[in-house]
Amino acid sequence: MPSAPANRPTQPTPYCICAPVSQRALDAILEQSGAGAYKDTHPWQLAQELLEAARQSDQALPLLLAVGEPLTFSWWAEILDIHIVAFRRGTWETRCEFSTLSPVHAIFQPLDSIALYPGAEQRRREALEPIAPHRQFLDARLLHPYAICETPAFIGAPPSQAAGDALGGALRMANAGR
Repeated sequence: MPSAPANRPTQPTPYCICAPVSQRALDAILEQSGAGAYKDTHPWQLAQELLEAARQSDQALPLLLAVGEPLTFSWWAEILDIHIVAFRRGTWETRCEFSTLSPVHAIFQPLDSIALYPGAEQRRREALEPIAPHRQFLDARLLHPYAICETPAFIGAPPSQAAGDALGGALRMANAGR
């Protein structure tokens, strides 16, 4: 079972990892301690690099899990470690260990409530120029094997502030599209 680092970071990265999970796998995790590991046959090489960057900046890398039909986000956790093993040419296994699962805020349960993390050029342009943010929202096609998305406002916010920030962020994004 994964264990949390002694000096756990308090702030999340601005990006998170989103991945689909089967109901059966999720039920097994919840029946245990609520912490566990996600396995995939795709090499999560960039996710591993993002985790290392998060560690170097003393931040936490969130993982959002989507389940069901249609897929919706139900649980999230902090990624503790990512191990990638190459068995033979073209055959991989990634094991993503995570902390205890927490429920996803209701506003962020639909896939299209989460935006893909924009590229460096777009983020720089938004910082330099007076333009409205442009985002592509997640759908099931973009979720496999995982997606790198913007971290939702409720992650890392105090519980009383999270609901207000989530609603405010959703309203800002809706108004930006007008």
